[in-house]
Amino acid sequence: MTEAVAVHETAVSLLIEVPAGIYAGTDVALKARVSCPSNCDLRGGRVRVADAQGDIVTEIELLQFNGAVNETDEFVVRAPLEPGRYTWTVIFPAQEKEGFLHGESSTPFSSIVKPHATSMAVWDAPSPIVLDTEFRLKVGVKCCAQCRLTGTEVEIYDHEGARVATGTLGNVPWSGTAALYWAEVATRAPGTEGYYTWTIKFPKPDMECPHERATCTFGISTARRPEHTVMVEVIDKDAKTPMKKAHVLLHPYRCYTDELGVAKVEVPTGKYALYVSKNDYETFQTTVEVADDTAVRVELLVVPPGPYEGGY
Repeated sequence: MTEAVAVHETAVSLLIEVPAGIYAGTDVALKARVSCPSNCDLRGGRVRVADAQGDIVTEIELLQFNGAVNETDEFVVRAPLEPGRYTWTVIFPAQEKEGFLHGESSTPFSSIVKPHATSMAVWDAPSPIVLDTEFRLKVGVKCCAQCRLTGTEVEIYDHEGARVATGTLGNVPWSGTAALYWAEVATRAPGTEGYYTWTIKFPKPDMECPHERATCTFGISTARRPEHTVMVEVIDKDAKTPMKKAHVLLHPYRCYTDELGVAKVEVPTGKYALYVSKNDYETFQTTVEVADDTAVRVELLVVPPGPYEGGY
């Protein structure tokens, strides 16, 4: 007569909460725990993860026992490439250990698999731009999972919705970023003076992992070709010393003063509002009529202290 093997029940659970949403094709970190009412040491036992079809996607060994529960090391399961809701099951199969049969236990977990989100940036667009001339700007795209976006395209649309340029993202991310892939794109400015809002689009790329499209807008100003130079000299009114890196705005043209406190702005004939500013100084404002090369001297005053600055 065969002696019956005592059976211990088991319970399996996850120690790491699975996010409600995960990105397609990315790794999901898991860690499993198995317990037995008799506090059995189940190290060496195996824990499996099965998909909704019952196929085993990974298997991991129980490596830790603290006298009460058994745990695996952290392991990963790769998310599917197709977006949608998925359910997996963590299984501790029936296993015999030290003369006891430990029964099977399982627990399901689920998550929504999402396409990769993308974001865009645009920089180095000159302003203003001479009417009907070519100009260049830089466009960058980043994936939330830091995917390599080399070879994918961006599209530029003007204020009327017409596509005016395309660019291909390069091999190397922008300096100082982990995954901002970028392109320098050339296009042509409108032939009429004004301010325009343009749009840059990143269409859904043809990649193994699905990615969302992205859109951003940027503004450009156009102006006539410069005819004259306005030299703006900026000094500290009290110290009588040149002020470098003061912001000079001869609307819509802008620049900064050099080491000698001088900014040279090229503009067409016309009347302009001039603003000069710098941190800790009062902003200077005047109107400048430009019909020839012109020089303007600006003296900035330090912002006076508030009523409670400097003590009583």
